[in-house]
Amino acid sequence: MSQPPAGDGFEVDPAELEAHRKKIDDLGQRVAMTGSAADAAMGDEAFGLVGIPLAAICAAVQSLAKTAIESAVEASADHADRVHTWQQKKEMQEDEFKNLFKLED
Repeated sequence: MSQPPAGDGFEVDPAELEAHRKKIDDLGQRVAMTGSAADAAMGDEAFGLVGIPLAAICAAVQSLAKTAIESAVEASADHADRVHTWQQKKEMQEDEFKNLFKLED
């Protein structure tokens, strides 16, 4: 990866930011689909009547996985929103960029 040219800030092509944001949006949608698939495999009868004991064993792990998927979808959407905001600001100072991506405690 090459370094950006020295100057007063970042040399960023807004078209590249838009392409990056679209990839993130697509990724978020795909991860959200996995959440829908996880929902279909949850519940007492998700494995049929014979599988009810298996469903009980898997429920806790499935719930954790569902939470992780939801967190990934939220993180993807948040990142896409931040990149979109960055894209909209044509000339941004480095300090503003750092604050944009700084996570609140």
